[in-house]
Amino acid sequence: MSVFCSNNDHFISNNTTHFRQCYLSSWTAANHAKTVLQSPNDLLKNQNESAVIICSHKIQDYNRMLWYKQSQDMSGLKLMGYLFTNENIEPEFINKIQMQGDAKKNATLTINNLTPQDSAVYFCAAYYTVI
Repeated sequence: MSVFCSNNDHFISNNTTHFRQCYLSSWTAANHAKTVLQSPNDLLKNQNESAVIICSHKIQDYNRMLWYKQSQDMSGLKLMGYLFTNENIEPEFINKIQMQGDAKKNATLTINNLTPQDSAVYFCAAYYTVI
């Protein structure tokens, strides 16, 4: 896995939360065309608003999409949840986020009621499972 970031800065000013996002690109030795895209590249939102991030891919057989959060302290990635046949949200984020979409092609992450703690780098990843 390789991580590509458009910019990893994030900050809060005047009750506005600024989001920067990155996307994970999955590379294999045989095929470099396995790309997962995320948009928009960055968001600027006011507190208590919602933020929507879209993730997409065209990788055959990939059927699961995951969302991760990297907080301002850069202490690591925290799994927020994933889409498989339905949304599976980690307990810490149950009242905070919603995930929708077909994990075989696209997914949408909505972060509700934004606070300064939501200012972070958000990652989307895709992979396949045989289960």
